[in-house]
Amino acid sequence: MNDPLDDELDARLRAAFTPPVPAALTAMAQRAVGIDARRPAWPWWLAAAAAVLLAAVSAFVWQRSPRGPEGHDGHELGAIFVAAFEHAVENGFHAGSCCDGEQELGVVCEQRFSVRLGFAGEGGCTVHGCYCGLPTGGAVAVLARDGEDPVGVFVVPRGKDPRPCLPADCALHLTRRELGPVVLYGLSSKPQTTPLEQFTLAP
Repeated sequence: MNDPLDDELDARLRAAFTPPVPAALTAMAQRAVGIDARRPAWPWWLAAAAAVLLAAVSAFVWQRSPRGPEGHDGHELGAIFVAAFEHAVENGFHAGSCCDGEQELGVVCEQRFSVRLGFAGEGGCTVHGCYCGLPTGGAVAVLARDGEDPVGVFVVPRGKDPRPCLPADCALHLTRRELGPVVLYGLSSKPQTTPLEQFTLAP
């Protein structure tokens, strides 16, 4: 036999322990982690997507930026040029010491880069030959003089020119000249462009 008091107690217990509806559970969970349910979630997703896109673009640009003939960046190639130039100066900067006078610049560049260069040799500028001492990062290196001043000339293909820059503590000067499909860099103890201007594209 049913007791009305038992039915009333049962109804109250059921009401007290009835689980909340799904929407109420979602709202409680969002409040627990600090998310305002009244604000849309898409700005957070947009920010995350933008961060991923920026990282991908940065990696792509880094990989696509020009590298030297042997894969060096501008800082590395600049340091290589300085080391080769200083080595040549220390060893006399002439044919026989660290320079092969029989290696003709035009022939070497044609073999390496399919470009034949010539040298006018005006204004007191002379060329001793191709440098053959330390590594040059894949550049064709030539020992030249502007009067008595030694000048190291480094030739790289234009498509593999990472824009070399000298180390911060370097007292030398680097000059750049584009010549057809190649780029010439002149390295010397003072700013000068005369030797670079003497190079021409041979027919």
